[in-house]
Amino acid sequence: MFFRGECRLPRAFCPVTVSVQSARVTDDVQDLDERFTVFDVIAQFIEQSGAWMFVLAPLFMIVVAVLPIPAEIPAMLNGMVFGTAVGGLITWSGAVVGAMISFELACRYGRPLAERLLSNATVNKTDHLAISAGWPGLIVARLIPLIAFTALNWGAGLTAIPRWTFFWTTALGIVPGVLVFTASGSGLAAFYRSNPQTLPLLVTLLALVVVFTVYRYQRRHRSPGL
Repeated sequence: MFFRGECRLPRAFCPVTVSVQSARVTDDVQDLDERFTVFDVIAQFIEQSGAWMFVLAPLFMIVVAVLPIPAEIPAMLNGMVFGTAVGGLITWSGAVVGAMISFELACRYGRPLAERLLSNATVNKTDHLAISAGWPGLIVARLIPLIAFTALNWGAGLTAIPRWTFFWTTALGIVPGVLVFTASGSGLAAFYRSNPQTLPLLVTLLALVVVFTVYRYQRRHRSPGL
């Protein structure tokens, strides 16, 4: 017969060896599952990435702040990975830099285009409304959840709002939201570490947050005037 006597195949393919190795792998996987959680894997990835994580995370926030992508989800992830303090600083700095990039692009390229496409009366009226609202209007706009972060960045750049006014109102106005979402992410991570059996519930909650946030952003950008 083919398997007479000693196994002529490599040891790794011998039936007994495969059985023993399979059992060992199963035990190792079970031990790994007992010792590690999802957040431990994330922490291990961050540790292996080293200082690069503190570069990539802000860069990702900058991209999110420039493009029409909901910023709440990355903010929560930063809180889950880095904690409220460091995650909040990463989220805040990336969002401010991204907002300034959007503002400058809108000033340089969007404003001339708007002046060519719109009448002088419309442009002047928009400038008058923006200047009349002043810095209190920008602060309030940052604090209202219904106003899209990215839309405000680009919209402000199309008006005569001073650069410095936009900068400091953005830096100050986004602080409450940054703290809320990073603290929420940090709290979810801590809750999961102490109650790993609640993973399905947390995944469901995160999925609902993602769906609601995307839906809200789509409604914002479909609304007239935004």
